[in-house]
Amino acid sequence: MPAPRRSALVALWALAAACHPRPSLPPPFPLGGEPHQEPDLVGVFHVVRPGQTLWRIAHAYGVGVRELARINDLGDPTELRVGQALYIPGATALIDVPAGPVAAPAPPSHARFLWPVGGILVSRFGNRGGEHHDGIDIAAPEGTPIDAAAAGTVIFAGTQHGYGNLAIVDHGGGEATVYAHCEKLLIRVGQKVSAGQEIARVGRTGRATGPHLHFEVREHARPRNPLLFLPDPARMALLRR
Repeated sequence: MPAPRRSALVALWALAAACHPRPSLPPPFPLGGEPHQEPDLVGVFHVVRPGQTLWRIAHAYGVGVRELARINDLGDPTELRVGQALYIPGATALIDVPAGPVAAPAPPSHARFLWPVGGILVSRFGNRGGEHHDGIDIAAPEGTPIDAAAAGTVIFAGTQHGYGNLAIVDHGGGEATVYAHCEKLLIRVGQKVSAGQEIARVGRTGRATGPHLHFEVREHARPRNPLLFLPDPARMALLRR
């Protein structure tokens, strides 16, 4: 083949490869179902007072005891602590719960992660409509900075069906955080990040009807309720539909 023609073919192949980049490698662990498309009613945070029991709190709010224990990751539902914040799904207002047996004082709170973005908490962790939502959704204007919830190493930065632009940060000890629907990723795989470092921007990529961050906490790849790892959950504004 003449050299000029060969050079032209090589240039054409390079252009085609640039226009059709290879897809991202899959995330390091399964991400369960796709993030839910529509936000739902989040609920309220009830702070346990002396004498209140899980059964009395659940009965007052009309929520199942087992569901309340599961959502709040209570290994032993009988061991409530005064000052402990319980997430009550579907509630629109706080209720004065009558007292029962006295609960023990709460131990000091040591949140392990920072809030990744400031916004409105619009969707909770747990079962919804027969599916399991593996994280929480925080609505914020498009382009709002998203920060790393803790120091760690980026182990995924790319696109994933349903999740759009997605970042996963490994924090060691089997813990990782997931950031989905990003407008733009500002990090790369293998990069070290510090707690509070901007790693992405809020977007609506993937299966999302509006700009928000889908945020997950994973322990040994198992999804956990992020609200149990974040500080001062009652400070977050809750959206009512």
